Amino acid sequence: MRKRRITAAEFDALRPLLNISDERITAARAVLVDGVTYQVAADQFGWKRQATGNAVNAVLRILQRYNESQKATANAEILLPDGWERVTLIAPSYLIPKFRGEIAEATPQPMQKTKAVKKPKNET
Repeated sequence: MRKRRITAAEFDALRPLLNISDERITAARAVLVDGVTYQVAADQFGWKRQATGNAVNAVLRILQRYNESQKATANAEILLPDGWERVTLIAPSYLIPKFRGEIAEATPQPMQKTKAVKKPKNET
């Protein structure tokens, strides 16, 4: 199983939302950001490995809620087609035109407007 990692910036953004002890926060950060094993983090506090796992899971639950909130906020102002989401892209500049082209190809074309034909008033 691949180890779950997050950046220091992501962890720092979550910090004010965490309602767990400073020790649990430190242990979770050691695992998620610094890449230490659950057991090494647990040993720092005299815990069992599972206690570190519980701290990590608490942080990951908050991360999931945070990401859902950010996604909802980012998409609140615009209506997106089903299956689409808004992202911020950071990539080499030579790839941006290719990416924009692929998006243009995938974008549904707007429906052609047609003029409605009015029936004469005396027809029923």
